[in-house]
Amino acid sequence: MKILLTLITVFLFVGCTTMKPHVTEFRVITKDTHIKSISKGCKENSLKISQAFSSASLLSLNMDYTESDNQIFSYSQAQWQESPNSFITSELYKSVRDSALFKSVHSFKSRVKSDFVLEIDVEEFMQFYTKDMSSSYVNVIINLSLVDAKTNTVVGTNKFISKIDTKTLDADGGVEALSLALDEIKYKNIEWLEGECK
Repeated sequence: MKILLTLITVFLFVGCTTMKPHVTEFRVITKDTHIKSISKGCKENSLKISQAFSSASLLSLNMDYTESDNQIFSYSQAQWQESPNSFITSELYKSVRDSALFKSVHSFKSRVKSDFVLEIDVEEFMQFYTKDMSSSYVNVIINLSLVDAKTNTVVGTNKFISKIDTKTLDADGGVEALSLALDEIKYKNIEWLEGECK
């Protein structure tokens, strides 16, 4: 009887446990822009980079992808190390700071009052698969607005789009392509800001 009760208890505990798959964490690695601006129009001004506006999905660590243009899924064994919203804000901040386009560049956490604010709106940051799952690409759409902080008026606005095919049909391929797409937008942003500062 004791052996029977022991076996039943063991089976109950074994049946209630579930094995969770190992989750790999990914982060976007972009190149150092090293774009030194030659424009002198904003050299005496300060700029604050705002926290990016985005959908709730880009505030989480879930790594989402889209099938057939309208069905969104999350990778079960892959997630972001930090939310896309956070690292997009951080990458744009570092690229503008390193460009030396402005006298000083501050993050949204800073209490310093700046002459201008760069508002970031992330419209899309996603990996897509074709209907037959034979190929994949990423699409990144970011709207940027340069705002005069004293008058709260928009100095200029621009929409940046980058679409890049993935090398592999998995999360690794998606992350690599998203890194390249964000790199492209960083470069375009510096060029656009140079034009606004003339």
